[in-house]
Amino acid sequence: MRGLLGLALAICISYSVLPAQAQERVGVTAAVNLDAEGQAPSKPVEKLVLGHNVVHNERISTLDKGQVQIQFVDESTISLAPNSEIIIDEFVYDPNKQVGKMTATVTAGLLRFVGGKISKQSDAVNFATPSGNVAVRGGVAIIEVKRNTTASSGARTQPR
Repeated sequence: MRGLLGLALAICISYSVLPAQAQERVGVTAAVNLDAEGQAPSKPVEKLVLGHNVVHNERISTLDKGQVQIQFVDESTISLAPNSEIIIDEFVYDPNKQVGKMTATVTAGLLRFVGGKISKQSDAVNFATPSGNVAVRGGVAIIEVKRNTTASSGARTQPR
């Protein structure tokens, strides 16, 4: 009985740690202009302010006059134009090895990605759009997703 109780306690403790790990900060808002909102998993929508911690699976949205820039822990940035929305699906970074992975879903709008340490790796930075996936390696990408797009239009990138 004592062994079973100990096992149950260990399982409860490990599950209680998982949500904290899922909420780990992956970046911070480095610039916020007017109407920008963030919604972390299982949290209410909140107005973004300078220095807001961005976490895994957070939805970032800008309204008509909103703009926001996210600075990630690997020094990459994403700048969102007005009427844009992105979800940070995954961001993992090992600062000792300077390797990691980022995946994000762009549902609408225009963004500019400037690569940091992880974008130097193959297949490390990927953006999902309604019309396909955009993989970024290296410097700068501009991605535009128009609302209500068809499979033939939607994402475009401009490498630099």
